[in-house]
Amino acid sequence: MTRGWRAGAALLASALLALSAPATAAEPARAQPVGQPVQPAGGEQPRLQLTVDKMSPRVVTATTQQLTVSGRVTNTGDRRIEDISVRLQRGEAIGSDRAMRDVRNQPTDTATGDFADVSRSLQPGDSANLSVTIPVRGDGKTLGIDGPGVYPLLVNVNGRPDYGEQARLAAVSIALPVLSVPGGGPAAQPKATPPAVTILWPLLDEQPRSLPAADNSTLLADDELADSLAAGGRLFNLVNSVLTATTTNTDLLRSICFVVDPDLLDTVSKMTEGYRVRTSGGKLVEGRGAQAAADWLTRVQDLTRGHCVVSLPYADADLSALSRAGSTDLAQLAVPNGAAITSRLLSPVEPLPNVYWPASGTFDQNTLVGLSTGGSPTILADPAHLRNVEGRAPYVLNAPQTANPVRALPVDSLVSNALANNPRDAGVSVQNGLAALTYRAAFDQRVGGQVLVTPPRRWLASNAELEQFLSLAGALFEGGFTTPLPLDQAVQAPDGGTAESVTYSPQDSRLEIPTQITANVMRINATRRDLLDAMPSDNTTRVEPNQLLAPLEYGLLRGVSTAWRGHVDGAAAMVSYVDARLDGLRDLVVINDPGRPYSLASGDSPIPITIYNGLPVAIVVRVTLSPVPGLRPETIQDVPIPPLSSVGRYIPAEVSRSGRFTVDVRLTTPGGTTLGEPVRLELNSTSYGIISVAVTGTAGAVLVLLVGVRIFRRVKAARAGAPEASEEIVQR
Repeated sequence: MTRGWRAGAALLASALLALSAPATAAEPARAQPVGQPVQPAGGEQPRLQLTVDKMSPRVVTATTQQLTVSGRVTNTGDRRIEDISVRLQRGEAIGSDRAMRDVRNQPTDTATGDFADVSRSLQPGDSANLSVTIPVRGDGKTLGIDGPGVYPLLVNVNGRPDYGEQARLAAVSIALPVLSVPGGGPAAQPKATPPAVTILWPLLDEQPRSLPAADNSTLLADDELADSLAAGGRLFNLVNSVLTATTTNTDLLRSICFVVDPDLLDTVSKMTEGYRVRTSGGKLVEGRGAQAAADWLTRVQDLTRGHCVVSLPYADADLSALSRAGSTDLAQLAVPNGAAITSRLLSPVEPLPNVYWPASGTFDQNTLVGLSTGGSPTILADPAHLRNVEGRAPYVLNAPQTANPVRALPVDSLVSNALANNPRDAGVSVQNGLAALTYRAAFDQRVGGQVLVTPPRRWLASNAELEQFLSLAGALFEGGFTTPLPLDQAVQAPDGGTAESVTYSPQDSRLEIPTQITANVMRINATRRDLLDAMPSDNTTRVEPNQLLAPLEYGLLRGVSTAWRGHVDGAAAMVSYVDARLDGLRDLVVINDPGRPYSLASGDSPIPITIYNGLPVAIVVRVTLSPVPGLRPETIQDVPIPPLSSVGRYIPAEVSRSGRFTVDVRLTTPGGTTLGEPVRLELNSTSYGIISVAVTGTAGAVLVLLVGVRIFRRVKAARAGAPEASEEIVQR
């Protein structure tokens, strides 16, 4: 068995190890004790930055004679530093999960090497290369390793800053796995019941990039995805490393389950047909990654064929944030539609149904209730979020109000956290992950059990780092230290225990996409739904209403992707773009401005308007007039408008005033969503309304009556004066 392990371990090759640690300030009075965590002194600024570029070998085996570490130091302070030197030192073999989790803070004073000169002097901003070698065992200054295990290793850089004394100025802690001791010493032996290992392999872009285009073509926010898909890119390496490592190791491939984002698959598939990129200045240019996208998608299809695949919600949407915001329709869209897209693009592969990998290792209760409506969900959970666990995995959760039982399969947080501890410095994370996996396989006290390894969702490790990790995992299988456990078998295993619930703490809530984003998403989605309700299906057109608006819905899911956790500006920009795109659609339905006054010849003359629908689908609109004294419109029926057409309508109204006045005409959907901009019509009334006519008629009648009365009085007076005049004449 030992020889089998040694043959497997020989597959491990030395690779570049991109490690960096922030420099720490010198302690002016004395050097800090060897093996203690380096702390800034007195609030001083860091003086040196240490970057370890190479460590060879990564795992000590029977053939290893010495360990070499090389890298670079940079003076980041404001003083000259002299007499810079470096040495390696190690601590005792790690004997507990707790120590393994805290490997960077373990004492490293068990064995120390000699200091090797790095530079006589470094001015501020200057750098120098370093290299230090130490024998693994033997006479003199060595690491003194005499047994297998996982050892804490410290790269210790000393120097003397101006106005100070010699002190440790920078250090990097690394976990060093030792599987067998050189010179015929003892070797690690497989356990009687080896642990069963499952490895999730995430294929996710660093962030969503697809934007809803006005013509429904493929539009990306930038062209960085083309670089990621091309040879040497991050997504290329994630696929290529598995292809390389599993060529002759079927056990390794059986242990891997690929986790895919349907949005990434959908975007890459559309890129193969040509796409455009929106530049920072808003200009649209042709994308350059069509061939790289086609090659990558083909490789993924070949790699996943016949193997385990888990489909994330579309765009890896933050289901807990959506659920807590009340946007259940978007959450329901993300899950089944995402699985359907994955199934279509990776056919004949079918993703594992009802398997979920939450970003923070847990879901809130409302999300669990929602997921249970589609079947019995299995949550790949952080064991720290499982309460009152009894028995063995899979665990059935005591989740009230769920339509179906909810099960939990705990991830191995020791290995997974080691890989994720430093996501922006993947080299040190991968090395510590290698060490944690070796510890779990050969050195901890557990017998059997499951080891579910979950790397960072958006893993930034280099191709060499990925190959190193997979090579070690494969060698552990070949050496009998571990056995492969396909995820589908782990999920389908009979219930082995129970857990009271999964916890969802305030800290988990703070990690979500924030409420200012989800509230905006809710508002935009409500507008989208109302607009969709106003669009009747029309068999005579090639475009269906949902075909027009679905890209906006998927755009909202991209706006709540877990990729934006901690990057609220990116989420806000994505959601704002979708909002602007929706506004652009609403602005295509308008009232034509006549550009001249309308004359109303009578009190019941209708007001003519022309409505234009620039959408490729039919829509029903409602016309409303602003309140104007002297103008009383009658009830206006909703107006259906065919796609890309104009419709004229006469708005019945009663005018009770004359002269020139204005009225604002607005368009909305029957549900109240504003369409286009209001148009101000200028009306010129030359008629009188009923009240005006009545008043005028009454006034005329009164005038006639008064005139008649006056005439009558005059006639009467004239008749009374005529006899008197006759008598006067006779008397004369």
